[in-house]
Amino acid sequence: MTVSRYAALASLLVVGALTASCGKKESGYDTNLLVNGSFEDVGGDGIPRGWTIEPFRGPEDAFAARHGIDEQIVQDGKRSFFFAADPNSKRFFRLSQDVEIADATHVRLRGWIQADGVDMATPEQFSHCNFLLTFYDQNRHRFQEMRISDKRTRPVLGSRLFEEENVTFRVPRGTRFVKVSCVLAMSGQAWFDNVSLEVPEPIDWETATTKNFVFHWLPGHPMPEGSQPNQQAIFDQLAQRLGIESSVVINYYFYPDTTTIRQMLSLKGYQYVSWEDVEFHSVNPNDNHEVVHFMTDPIGRPPRALAEGTVFWLHDDVDGVPVEEAMKRLVRANAFPPLKNLLDYNLFAVLEPQISMPCAASFVGFLVDRFGIDKLMEFYGAINGMNSYDAVAMATNKVYGIPLSEIETAWRNRQMLRAKA
Repeated sequence: MTVSRYAALASLLVVGALTASCGKKESGYDTNLLVNGSFEDVGGDGIPRGWTIEPFRGPEDAFAARHGIDEQIVQDGKRSFFFAADPNSKRFFRLSQDVEIADATHVRLRGWIQADGVDMATPEQFSHCNFLLTFYDQNRHRFQEMRISDKRTRPVLGSRLFEEENVTFRVPRGTRFVKVSCVLAMSGQAWFDNVSLEVPEPIDWETATTKNFVFHWLPGHPMPEGSQPNQQAIFDQLAQRLGIESSVVINYYFYPDTTTIRQMLSLKGYQYVSWEDVEFHSVNPNDNHEVVHFMTDPIGRPPRALAEGTVFWLHDDVDGVPVEEAMKRLVRANAFPPLKNLLDYNLFAVLEPQISMPCAASFVGFLVDRFGIDKLMEFYGAINGMNSYDAVAMATNKVYGIPLSEIETAWRNRQMLRAKA
């Protein structure tokens, strides 16, 4: 069972040439695009040239963290930059630099961090002692506004001597500017030094196409024979069951083993999905889960429970158990949650998958049985982007002409009767 749809992780496919943000520095692959990455050149204000101090988190009138140049604790050259905060600190800053890139899809961030007693002292502090990346298009607009940054290295906690962070991140298609930031938003002190942003040497993938896929594989590591037409057949069968004709084209990247994909994409798992760029990276030559989301995304993105429930309903399988059998076990164990716990994302996120997935699949199946698959797809469009019970309830009345509470009662009654059979 995968949940990679809601996760974003790093990868390594790059094309195109690059220029530094100042427009004067010609650069190629595997070249540091940052100016003054070791903070050796310092202005009269005490800030490294080419860098700026920007507000990060916290009220303007709150007790602020400190920052400055250190000439005693260094990793490279004669200077480093530090942030320091104590338990009273509630306002934090970041040291940032913008870099202009052209036609790049991935970047490599490297830098060194030393820490002394870094920890969250109060709930008003934030779990940040790391490097951040923020992406902008050619008009300097962000691709999303919900998060304060787009990518980050793992937060450093406690105390340690200088260690290097080295992670490759994917950037959204159309990225023109990347902001690199050093930040501490907890108590303690952290030093940053020898920071670089690079574009790795591109890989010459081998490719083949079908109607809905462009397959990519590494030279010398072809996909198993027959896997490409089989993947197209899987897509066609699922689309037919959903009653849709999809023109989506998925870039399917195949890796020979987990070691390769983890090294190339800086992953902990075995696959990576980019919904905006319609890309799927995996060690598996075929997939029947994420492709469902790819084909339904143009129709609408419903609450996660319904999106995942549709997949598990299609396959009638939750960890090797048919959906109805899994539901009987839940009902008999008195572990049948209210529908609100599925449709409100924060409540859904804390449910055990052994509970949430059978229930979600069962509810989707009930909607299809009672109203048909075409209505489900119409429902998808009506609840696009919704993540709360109340919002879905309003859309339910418009699509189905019946209150959501009435539909839930009928669904629960059916499951109760089946559990007694």
